[in-house]
Amino acid sequence: MVYKNTDYIGLMISNTSRYIIYLFISLIVWQGCSPDKSAPDISDIDINPNVVRFEKVLFASDTSNMGAEIQQILAEYPTFGEVYLYQIIGEPRTDEQVVINTRTFVTDTFIQDLYNESLARFDDFTAYEEALKESLKYFKYYFPEKTTPDIYTCITGFEVGSFTVGDPILGISLDFFLGPDYTDYPLTLFPNYIQESMQPAYLVSKSLSALITNYHGEGNGTRLLDFMIHNGIRLYIKSKLMPEAPEAIVHEFTEDQMGWLRANESQIWAYMLEEDILYSVDYRSFQKLVTPSPNVPGMPPEAPGRVGDWIGFRIVEAYMDRNPDMELRDLLTSPDPQKIMTGSRYKPRQ
Repeated sequence: MVYKNTDYIGLMISNTSRYIIYLFISLIVWQGCSPDKSAPDISDIDINPNVVRFEKVLFASDTSNMGAEIQQILAEYPTFGEVYLYQIIGEPRTDEQVVINTRTFVTDTFIQDLYNESLARFDDFTAYEEALKESLKYFKYYFPEKTTPDIYTCITGFEVGSFTVGDPILGISLDFFLGPDYTDYPLTLFPNYIQESMQPAYLVSKSLSALITNYHGEGNGTRLLDFMIHNGIRLYIKSKLMPEAPEAIVHEFTEDQMGWLRANESQIWAYMLEEDILYSVDYRSFQKLVTPSPNVPGMPPEAPGRVGDWIGFRIVEAYMDRNPDMELRDLLTSPDPQKIMTGSRYKPRQ
């Protein structure tokens, strides 16, 4: 198998760099990226999700009067507050334990450092808020019956990244997006290949993954193909919710990885066919194809984990191109990976 080396990806680097600059400077959504002419017009869609900076509320608490502060927080933010205080930063069994756990959390020097690091990067959240709202407009366009969630930012001490609380809340733990300048991520929890996407530029993309997973679920198939198509559907929907974002951001790869995948699509597919693994149910043998990993056995070192997810996306994309009348809401509930595989007639160009 001959794979292509890709040392030239100037256009991709340019697009992604402009996207990152936008997230810090521009208040114009997706400025600097090539527009997707197939994206629908969402100018008339009106949504008004609340954006709650929960970490600012929490760390402004008077720790000498923590019980009263907690009652105030639960009164103002009952749903998120209960999940956050009783499930995320601890699992207290009594009200007294809640007070102790919360005071310990907000006064812990490591957690305070995380808060300060997050504040340094996200004190002004306007650009991210605008980008998230833009994507939620696309979400409302494609899924008008779904709830537009409110957005809560927080600090969880590396407990959970982006998550949903039912349908009405999208939570974002800012300490998962501190970027390469933050050097205290523990490698035992976050190896370097995981940290590659723990950057502000990926905040919107990862948050949308959580939103989509809330409705799409985790999947119940056992074959490699099942995982590929299930994950490919999530990625395809996400690409429609952020149609002008660089491909690397949508798929949560680096620019180099995205360039390598594009250049070697046919070789990756040929490898899967030659190894006869599409219908394998031996999860351990194909796990790195559908989960984050620094490498993929049998492929060159440039191949990132989750190459199977990207091929799954390409299959779903081909299927939707051949079925232009199919709506995203139908794809979201599509139960048959084999139907999508067959109907896509997927065959990457050599």
